[in-house]
Amino acid sequence: MLKVLVGVGLGYLLFTNPGARQISADALRAAADALAPEQKDRAFQDRVQDAVLKKVLEEHESPATSDVAAADASEGGPAKHQVSR
Repeated sequence: MLKVLVGVGLGYLLFTNPGARQISADALRAAADALAPEQKDRAFQDRVQDAVLKKVLEEHESPATSDVAAADASEGGPAKHQVSR
């Protein structure tokens, strides 16, 4: 209950005090710019995603033929399995 009252008190202080509101807004903007800069550079999420994708592709450089055929069949493409007669 004490945590809720402290949270409400801080919220009221930040809402009613223009100086505190400006400081918190500047801090949030700095954090947002660090994660996703406005420049044409890639965002942090894109850099991490590319690094993870590169790591996964390096680990699985030569996929097995059955994996490729199964992937084609799951995507709606023609299956490449031989049917025995």
